Amino acid sequence: MKKSNLFQKMIAFTLLVVFFSLTFTGCKNDKETAVTSSDSKAGDSTAVKEKRVYYFVAGFQGHPYLIDAHKGFEYAAEMFDVEIVRMGPDGFDSKATSEAMEQAIAKKPDGIITMLWDSAQVPAIQRAMADGIPVIATTSNVPDSGVMTYIGLDNYQCGIDTAKELINQAGDTGKLVALGNWGASNTDDKFRGLMDGLKGTKWELLSKVDDKANTETAIEAAKSAFNNYEDLTAIVGLDSSSGTGIGIAMEELKIDPKNVAVVVHDREVGTIEYIQKGLIRSTIINKTATDSYMAILLLEAYNDQTIGLSNVPVSRDNKAAGINIVPETIYEHTVVINQQNVEEFLYENLPEFPKGKELYN
Repeated sequence: MKKSNLFQKMIAFTLLVVFFSLTFTGCKNDKETAVTSSDSKAGDSTAVKEKRVYYFVAGFQGHPYLIDAHKGFEYAAEMFDVEIVRMGPDGFDSKATSEAMEQAIAKKPDGIITMLWDSAQVPAIQRAMADGIPVIATTSNVPDSGVMTYIGLDNYQCGIDTAKELINQAGDTGKLVALGNWGASNTDDKFRGLMDGLKGTKWELLSKVDDKANTETAIEAAKSAFNNYEDLTAIVGLDSSSGTGIGIAMEELKIDPKNVAVVVHDREVGTIEYIQKGLIRSTIINKTATDSYMAILLLEAYNDQTIGLSNVPVSRDNKAAGINIVPETIYEHTVVINQQNVEEFLYENLPEFPKGKELYN
C-alpha cells in the first residue's frame, strides 16, 4: 500500500508540473504574440505589435456607389483585425479629397487606399510612396498616378462588356442614348469601351447625356432622352445613379420596358428594385467589395514580415533596387445582374460584420 500511495503521489506531482509548465508556456506565447512586430513598416520587425491602421481616402464617401466598398472594408477589418479609417467628402470634390489625402499622410498610417476620379491627388500620392507609405488605388485610376498597385475593373473592358450585354439584350441594331458622369476617369473609359464594342453593329448613338452621378439629375436626363428621342430603343447608364434615375423616369412617363432595352452599371438599391420590376434588363457590376478586401490583404502581406511579400527575392534588396514587388495592376472581371440572379445581390441578404463595423469608421 505504501508503494502504491507513493506511486500515486509521484504521478500527481508529475501531472501538476506538466500543467503549470503548459500554463506558463501558454502565457509566454500569448505575450510573445502581443509584442511581435505588426505596426512597423516593411523591413522593421522589432516594434511592439499594435493594430495596423489603414486609411481609405476618397470622394463620394456618402454616395450609394461606395456601399460595396464599405462592406468590403468592414469584412477586411474583421478578418485581419486591423483598423481602417475613412476620410474624404461625401460627394465629388477634388480639393476636399486632396486635403483629406494630405491629412491621412500626416498620420503616417501603415497604408492608404484611394479611388482616383482625376489627377488631383497624384502629387500627394507620389510623396507618400516616397516616404514609405504604400498607396493602393481601387475602382478607378489615372495614368502615372504613382500608386503601388491598382485593383479593380479595366474600365475600358467594362465598356466592351456593356456593349456585349446590350447586344445580348436587344440585338445588333438600334438607337442609343448614354447617361454618365462625364469627366470621371472610369466613366470616360467605360464609354470609350462601349462605343468600340458597338463598332461593326448597326447601333447609332443619339445622345450622350451628363447625369453627374446624381439621382435627381439622372431622372431629368432620362426624361429628356425619352421626350426628345421618340425613336430610341435603348438607354445605357454608366454610373451608379443612372439606373435609379432611368427607372424612376420610366415609371413617371409610363414607358413600356418591352420597347426600350435598359442596361446600366452598379447596384444601387433602386437599380436592383427596377431589375426586379422588369424596367431595367440588367446591370453590370464590379466586385467592389473584393477590391477593398484585396487592398488590405496586399497591404498586410507587404507590412507583415512573417508573410514577407516585401522581401520576395527578386533582387538582393528590393527597396534599394527600386522594385515594386507588388503586381502593378490587378483586374477584376464584371458580373451581370438580371432577373434570374437578382435575389442573390439584395443587400438585406448579405452577412453582417459587427466587429468590422467597429474597426472601420
